[in-house]
Amino acid sequence: MKKTASRSAILTLFMTLFMISGCVPAEFRLRELPENPAVPVTVAALLPLTGSNRIYAEQMREGLLCAEDRVNDTGGISGRQLKLEILDTSGTPEGTRDALAAAAKAGASGIIAGYDTEEVSMIIAHASRMRTPMVIPLATSNHHLQTSPFVYRNCFSDTQQMEVLANYLLYWRQRSRGAIITDQHNDDDYTRGISRSFAMAAKDIHIFITTEMTIAQDEELTIGQLQSILMTDPGFIMVSARCQRSAKLIKQIRQAGFTGIICGPDSWDDPDLCNALTGSDPGDCVFTSFFSEENKSVEYQDFSKKFNERFFHIPGACETQSYDALVFLAIALDKAQSLFDFDRNWRSINHYEGAAALYTMLKKGEIDRTIYLKSFRIEKYSKSINSYPRLTKKLQYSKLQDYRIIE
Repeated sequence: MKKTASRSAILTLFMTLFMISGCVPAEFRLRELPENPAVPVTVAALLPLTGSNRIYAEQMREGLLCAEDRVNDTGGISGRQLKLEILDTSGTPEGTRDALAAAAKAGASGIIAGYDTEEVSMIIAHASRMRTPMVIPLATSNHHLQTSPFVYRNCFSDTQQMEVLANYLLYWRQRSRGAIITDQHNDDDYTRGISRSFAMAAKDIHIFITTEMTIAQDEELTIGQLQSILMTDPGFIMVSARCQRSAKLIKQIRQAGFTGIICGPDSWDDPDLCNALTGSDPGDCVFTSFFSEENKSVEYQDFSKKFNERFFHIPGACETQSYDALVFLAIALDKAQSLFDFDRNWRSINHYEGAAALYTMLKKGEIDRTIYLKSFRIEKYSKSINSYPRLTKKLQYSKLQDYRIIE
């Protein structure tokens, strides 16, 4: 909380000084564009194109390329064309360092930071030093916005998605007690953050957490651990894990005889999880998601059509989130000479129907947006059982209190 307040206090202090003196402190001035108006505005996308998340990076790349066309077809940035530089971080500290240096050399006015929590953390640590606004499309860590006033997001946070999930379990599904499993495979900051946020959200609305079980790094969930969870009679089990590990845990939990709800975070919305569940029935599950193909916004319909014509498949969460991120970065950069200009432009994005969601940008880089809840649809072909994600409910985060009353 102190760090969040610090971000707000810094911006408020310097905004006051700016209004009094008419001068913007050097550390809040953005990169100046060349005098020649024919020179484009460069934006760099730092993606792990050769890292362990290269599949997701490629999906992000496709969405960003479509966004580049969209921005240039609608006037560009400050009357100039947008030039997108896609740089490979390899998902490593060394690769990130080199990509940041390349972005600086290219004169990048903004940066798209992706993909996961660890990769994004390495990138945004340099935002203030580079005086470069950075937008996070997919990493949901609560702490990222506390790193620098130059950091923004168009994704929801861990807290937001877990509050929606907890409220759904209590008010829509009448589940007032449940357990949490945290998988620390590869020492994952993401899963720990998800579990922490879910536990806080659950306790805030008086859901009783019967057990909090941690699977240590490079270990598996034992029969004894699973039995100890089931003995507490949970109505649901929250599984905080990456998609492949989640599939394995779902199978284990069902094989142990649990018939309640198994729930998870946005990382579950992945075709690899469904593929890993082939041959088994996951039962009653629910998970959060950035995106649904049932989105009826004009922006999504236009994006999806052009994307399919270019890449021959339907865009998913990575593509739509990245597309929206670059469109929003372009809006905020337009005629922005300082971080104050950028922030004002960013917060002009109000009730905006993007490709992935309905967005309203708030103070201190916070966001109100649509959060989707999905479950698995089961289809049987001969002797095979296949799972597919389907939309269960969509909620606007800011309306969460209202939904409790309406429903």
